[in-house]
Amino acid sequence: TALTNNVFTQLAGMVVDAGLVETLRGGPFTVFAPTDTAFAKLPVDMLHAVQDADGGKLVATVLTHHVVAGTITPDQLVAGPLTTVAGTTITITKVGDSFYADGNLIGAGVEATNGYVYVMNDVLVPAIGDIVDVAVAFKDCCFSTLVELVTQAELVDTLKGEGPFTVFAPANAAFEALPADTLAAVAGSATLLAKVLTYHVVPGKITIDQLTDGQKLTTVAGVDLTVTITEETVTVGGTTSVQKVVNIDGNPILVQNVQATNGVIHVMGAVLVPA
Repeated sequence: TALTNNVFTQLAGMVVDAGLVETLRGGPFTVFAPTDTAFAKLPVDMLHAVQDADGGKLVATVLTHHVVAGTITPDQLVAGPLTTVAGTTITITKVGDSFYADGNLIGAGVEATNGYVYVMNDVLVPAIGDIVDVAVAFKDCCFSTLVELVTQAELVDTLKGEGPFTVFAPANAAFEALPADTLAAVAGSATLLAKVLTYHVVPGKITIDQLTDGQKLTTVAGVDLTVTITEETVTVGGTTSVQKVVNIDGNPILVQNVQATNGVIHVMGAVLVPA
């Protein structure tokens, strides 16, 4: 089914590379299948980091995080937790008439001979540790500057705490886009650095499905972030759906709903700067 629908070529290739073909011919299974568009949203370095980590074991975990034992058809889909083949948990929520997996919109489904496949326009990223663990795991590709600044500001223990936290985490490219003197000024002041970093952190776990247009999010810095949401129409495999485009203080989220054991990370393409 993945091969013949022509929108899951990246997924099919990764399944082959991870040696999961025969597994997914068994079942029955329910698969929340990311499209090529979903994989294209991931920074290339982040995708390569997943594929290369731990001798390929991490990519197998990520792939099987999308797979649930048994057939769940649309009329059987309900809000609540689902245990995946990876041993991780996917949380299903319902907003209006739409269902979400880990905060990501569940698209149309198609029946397979050994289960059911749902079209996902986002990759589901399982929790591989707390917020700091996740940032360090993807440090080389995405978060080396952020990890360095969080360590300098002595916020590591805070972000390894029980939380939960929502972190709007700027990728390395976001810091590189700042004027060098601006970054140096922030890094050179302990007070300013702490304020800027905690401006990216909101108490509580907030996934994309919980955000609304015009919403204000009070950060740990005590300053509000503003959420704006627009909609775009996406057509995948002949099926058209309306997707949320979420901006924080006018800056788009690059990768949403990266799970952590003590919260969730949304990867940002820009550094959020409080007034």
